Amino acid sequence: MTDEAAGAPVVRRVARNTAVQLAGKAVVLALGAASLAVTTHYLGATGYGKLALALAFVQTFGVLADVGLLTIVVREISRSPERTDELVGSVIALRLALSLAVVPVAALTSLALPYDRQVRLAILIAGGALALGLVNTALVGVFQARLRMGRAAVSDVAGRAAAFGALVAVAALDLGFYAVVATAGLGAAVSLAVSWTLVRPLASPRVSADRATWRGLLSGALPVGAALAVTEIYFRADTFIISLFRDYDEVGAYSLAYRVVELLAVFPAVVMTSVFPLLSRYLGSGGAREHATATIGAAGDVFLAVGLPLAAGGLVVAPQLVELVAGDEFGATADPLRLLLFAGALASVSGLLGYTLIAGGRQRSALWLAIVALIVNLALNFALVPSLGVNAAAAVALGSELLMVGGGLLLVRRELGLRPRFGIAWRAAAAAAAMAAVLAAVPADSLALLLPLGAAIYAGALYALGGIDRRSIEALRL
Repeated sequence: MTDEAAGAPVVRRVARNTAVQLAGKAVVLALGAASLAVTTHYLGATGYGKLALALAFVQTFGVLADVGLLTIVVREISRSPERTDELVGSVIALRLALSLAVVPVAALTSLALPYDRQVRLAILIAGGALALGLVNTALVGVFQARLRMGRAAVSDVAGRAAAFGALVAVAALDLGFYAVVATAGLGAAVSLAVSWTLVRPLASPRVSADRATWRGLLSGALPVGAALAVTEIYFRADTFIISLFRDYDEVGAYSLAYRVVELLAVFPAVVMTSVFPLLSRYLGSGGAREHATATIGAAGDVFLAVGLPLAAGGLVVAPQLVELVAGDEFGATADPLRLLLFAGALASVSGLLGYTLIAGGRQRSALWLAIVALIVNLALNFALVPSLGVNAAAAVALGSELLMVGGGLLLVRRELGLRPRFGIAWRAAAAAAAMAAVLAAVPADSLALLLPLGAAIYAGALYALGGIDRRSIEALRL
């Protein structure tokens, strides 16, 4: 049986769980883009830089409060569904305890850094949203393990819509910077309420501080949590380093580019929520490892087929996209955005390989790879950002992702014996290059023209190169 034939049922299975999410994620993407436009226009480059810095700071400490518990609880529920109530109840209690410790530490740490009063107070306000979000993701772990992520999508959309409505009201009433920060807390509270309601038919978790369960969870979670913490610092370090050596305007310009890439990463994130439980089963005791190989190859092909044309198109339309979203004040965002779009395409693949190592019980290997990438990233950023600014930070991010993908492939092959083939890679790259060349030659700046034209050219070129065939279409049909 060919790899493509083996992967077809895997893709269909993942597609059934992801399809219901996609509608929700499309709404989340639209709300995220609209929120970004309102926030950047209301706060300007300097204000947005302060907001983005505060949120990045809190999110980094949030990973310390998570300590890898979500990944481990999804894996354990997938393997032992009868323990769902016990596991989720313990995770909720543990996360609440950790968040009560982490938020004050984050606020105190900010005092040692050269941030102004607005940033420090914003960090404290955002801590409330962090605590609520940590509890909510414990419930989302049930949806993910049971392949019922449609319920998580409902919760996510409800929270984002509430936060966006509050943001619009804040801007219309001119309530100021701190009110903008507080809208995240409202959204997190709504998401938690909806998740709690929707999880009841699947589980009845009771918050409990069972020390034996805590020890069992933490023993598996700490290596994962360390890897995730290193990865989070790796992704946020450039923003922090820019904030130490450059002004808030540059922090805002770079953060806008990063936020655009994060919004575009919604689709890979949806796929991974379905793929990880499958990988956990296939790589568990008695699992079918050939199915794991097919799953990795199928998911990686999807990530590359989507990410490469977005990156290539960004080379041409980045300035127009930035002006549409944020206005003329963020003109410095275009160049780092071009580089970060390529880094984002690679990040989806490196993330897939990292989660494969975790699913296969190789958390420590994932951790060491993340540490190496972080050291390289920090060294280059500290050397280049003070004099070269945000463009250097974006170039370092791209180089670091190349390192992560290469290292991830090596570890997956060496430690798990898996040899995934991303057969679509060269075809997607060639089709994306052809698309970018045509768009660059078109004497027009309108996104309304360039975006659909680019999509049509890419799809046609990919089909001509054999990247789309009838079997692939049938495999994706629900």
